[in-house]
Amino acid sequence: MGFRGEPIYPSDAAFLKDISFFIEIVDFKAIVIIIIGIVLLITISLLYFKFRTKKNLSKFTKGFRVIGLIIVSLMLLYVYQFNSPNNKVKAAFNEYVNWISYSQEKNYTRNGFVSGLLYNLKSPALERPKDYSQERIEEIVIKYSKEAKAINNNRNGIIDDINIIFIMNETFSDAQRLDGFTINGGDPLENYREFSQDHMHGQVLSQAYGGGTANIEFEALTGISLEPLSGNISIPYIHLSDKLNLLTTITDYAKASNHYLTAIHPHNSTMYKRIDNYKTFGFDQMRFKNDMKYTDVIDRSPYISDEASYKEVMDVMNNTDKKDFIHLVTMQNHMRYSGKYDNVEFKVKGVPETAEAENYLKGIQYSDIALKEYLEELDSYDEKVMIVFWGDHLPSFYGNKLVELNGYQKMHETPLMFYTNFIDDKKDIGTVSPIYFINYVLEIADAKVSPFIAMLERMKQVLPAFEKNFYLERETGVKNSRDELKHSTQLLLEEYDLILYDITTGKNYSKDLRFY
Repeated sequence: MGFRGEPIYPSDAAFLKDISFFIEIVDFKAIVIIIIGIVLLITISLLYFKFRTKKNLSKFTKGFRVIGLIIVSLMLLYVYQFNSPNNKVKAAFNEYVNWISYSQEKNYTRNGFVSGLLYNLKSPALERPKDYSQERIEEIVIKYSKEAKAINNNRNGIIDDINIIFIMNETFSDAQRLDGFTINGGDPLENYREFSQDHMHGQVLSQAYGGGTANIEFEALTGISLEPLSGNISIPYIHLSDKLNLLTTITDYAKASNHYLTAIHPHNSTMYKRIDNYKTFGFDQMRFKNDMKYTDVIDRSPYISDEASYKEVMDVMNNTDKKDFIHLVTMQNHMRYSGKYDNVEFKVKGVPETAEAENYLKGIQYSDIALKEYLEELDSYDEKVMIVFWGDHLPSFYGNKLVELNGYQKMHETPLMFYTNFIDDKKDIGTVSPIYFINYVLEIADAKVSPFIAMLERMKQVLPAFEKNFYLERETGVKNSRDELKHSTQLLLEEYDLILYDITTGKNYSKDLRFY
């Protein structure tokens, strides 16, 4: 909870494939304590088995143990189906616990660790809406097909001749926006502030604080918010991996426009099933750490720098015949931060871990410089380029007092910029959810939309940013539940629920009706 702002989930077992990554981000003292604990446990176990009294077991006892093992294994298999309809174990738990879907921190705290783990086992993506039917889906498709037609009547552009680049920059955030946090030594985002004012810009409402990179990535690529999903869908890349082929994505638009699709992540490929998921999304090539040509790091940082990552992007652009869609997930500013850089001029006050914060700011400054150099190169590039640049989440070192002082919204907002080298569009769009990125891409390009994007456009107009337990309604401001929203907004979200249920769990009538 201290590092990530969230409890341990069953799906976190996937991290065991990347032990070296764990070692990089966990404090050295903690690693030593864990190793000593494991050694002691093994030693005590060996001594116990060596000196315990040996008994000759009868055939009956051996058979009884084998049968017991089979029965217990079957019971555990049934427990693993905890979130399946009519599961008796969950029915028993329901008598004693009050599940909290919107906050797994509260869910674990109030109901217990075991209850929290069971609740977050694999489950259906959404509960079945009461009015789900083929007729209801057809009504929604007809409604938004009309809205899409109205939008398209006023659009004449295409994305076929534009290189589109998504850059999700690890932990890129604006620390100067936070109250109670003092920075001496300069502005780490000096260049970003200047560049962003010349382009469409705003803030992203990040789904998480201190982590959750893959979830923000999922929302940005699919247009699907985690808000309507079951509370125990903690990582869609894992829990919904078998459903990703059913989802509409920004990559579908890029494929239809004859783009060449490349995913770049300067780390290994084992995290979050990215190889399988990127293949499902239709990427033509993937470049992970061991596939990259440019792998420079800064000083003693273990992570490939942003500068090297941007060089990798340019290498792709310069060596493909088609227009490119490139999705880059950077790693330079991943935790831990202290000890990475030789010369850190920043001094901070207001956080419990000053060394972490000061080194983090130095890393952000390096990111700021690399971004400036990259965008200046693109200014004179001989092809059209559009970049969606955003930070995935804030770092987790701020401490509880500062988090409480600034509130949910500030602690979940990161910089967002839509850069182009072919059009001037200076506009502050405020705070938006990542699910709307595709809408802004098509808007800037003056390109046509599908009925699904028309639905998102309608939602964007009234509810520009939302996540579980937080709703930024354009007319009424921040609300903490759907029940507090205007009735018309609630109806929009109910239509969204129906479509998402239809896609992920239902009969997928909407696909047959060409909704997306």
